[in-house]
Amino acid sequence: AAGHLAGAVAAVAATWRLRSGAFPRLIHLVGPSGCGKTTFAAGLPGIDARVSLDDLRSARGSRSDQRANADVLREGLRRLDSALAAGPATVVWDATSLGRHQRSLVDAVAHRRDALITQVVVLATDDELTGRNAERTHPVPPEVLAAQLRRFDPPYPGQAHRTWYVGAGGTVDDADGTLDGSER
Repeated sequence: AAGHLAGAVAAVAATWRLRSGAFPRLIHLVGPSGCGKTTFAAGLPGIDARVSLDDLRSARGSRSDQRANADVLREGLRRLDSALAAGPATVVWDATSLGRHQRSLVDAVAHRRDALITQVVVLATDDELTGRNAERTHPVPPEVLAAQLRRFDPPYPGQAHRTWYVGAGGTVDDADGTLDGSER
């Protein structure tokens, strides 16, 4: 509670409305291009909305056009806010989110909406990424992928309510902060 609670009574009062489980949830995907974020998210049950920065770029004319990234990000954050505000929805944020600053912008929206944040770190080796990238419908240039790998600063437990680590098989191989074993 970031120093805002003075004891158990204050904690009970502050969290009472959340006890029903009727609060929004954010599934925040994290990982370089081609690691399997979108594929993993497609297999999740109960998703009410998905915000994809690639889809927003495509709607502007070109998925690979990075010139309007600031506008695309603003629109994505606006859509995320609207989806989380709509009620107890589960929303997927589908973008690389390679660094803490990128993730903090998304998580700030989720915090304002009292959403449960699950950061999903999708892991793949450099060789797996290179191979997958070559087979993608929309491959990124090799130098862009290399730059993403240099910049990648994955989140660690404690930077979100929950952190899931998805391995090469596309399943959650490790988790921190799960509410119970059935949450995966």
